[in-house]
Amino acid sequence: MVSQEVLNILQYPMVVLPPLTALRAFEATARLGGLARAATELNITTSAVSHQLRALEESLGTRLLERSTGVGGIRLTPAGAKLLSAASGALSLLEDACAEIRGTTKRLTVSANVSLSTMWLARRLAEFSALYPATPINAIIQMEEPDYARYGIDLAIVHVPEKMLQPDDLVLLREEVFPVCSPDLYAFASKSLCRCRLLQEAHKDSSEIDWRSWAAELALRDDFETKIVRFTSFSQAIGAAVGGAGVALGRSPLIDPDLASGRLVRLFPDMSRPASWRFVLRRGPGRAHRMLRPLIDFLRAEAGSGSAAPARSLRPSRARRPSR
Repeated sequence: MVSQEVLNILQYPMVVLPPLTALRAFEATARLGGLARAATELNITTSAVSHQLRALEESLGTRLLERSTGVGGIRLTPAGAKLLSAASGALSLLEDACAEIRGTTKRLTVSANVSLSTMWLARRLAEFSALYPATPINAIIQMEEPDYARYGIDLAIVHVPEKMLQPDDLVLLREEVFPVCSPDLYAFASKSLCRCRLLQEAHKDSSEIDWRSWAAELALRDDFETKIVRFTSFSQAIGAAVGGAGVALGRSPLIDPDLASGRLVRLFPDMSRPASWRFVLRRGPGRAHRMLRPLIDFLRAEAGSGSAAPARSLRPSRARRPSR
């Protein structure tokens, strides 16, 4: 005989869940802001995404997405916002469980420009990897706006003007700019800067790293621009300065290891300017990697600790005048 408890359960049929493919199409469309981007990520056609979304809305009996004239072309309805929160969390749990069963771990992808990557980030990502060896780290170079979808970027470190910070940006590094040179060049450059090559990163909209903005303060001669040597990246300019090729406008904390080791010295210890740009952390639009928060906390702690070295003047004990 069937018990009363079983009869009570049978009175309430199980909720019929939509197909997983439809939920994935909806989550990707809402997260990426468009059907075409979702289709690219899911490796299906845009019409297939549209069909799955329409079937999902029909099965739930309500609209989830509406066309919008804003960025992305769509917006969530209240029902869509509620479903997105649940679907995103559920899909993340499924991905993690499947990866664990297969004995694989989803890699954590971080992007940054070449100067930050080589001068600050690389060592710290290696240290983070040592702390969490089960999490593969993928570091890529992105000089312009990060291509989150194409490279599956979980965290982008972007160099942006302070006036263009976005509401969700997390400031990682603020910089100070000041002239630096090699120890061998110091004695000569500190007295005859106008006769030295002036090394400079080719960077627009950032006057503090342009020698022209320092001309009056440093009393440079009228022909000083003929001494300027421009490089594509900041790391190139600093590499040339370390090699004794001239005087560069250094950016701390990126050059702090070079100052601490004595490869570079500050030309004028009391002279510096705050940089107008910031290195900020931006999360990718994808479902959050389970190790994203620990990585963000680790990088911010490293930035706050100034673990490389303080930006100080290291005057060499013996400096020789370069040949001319």
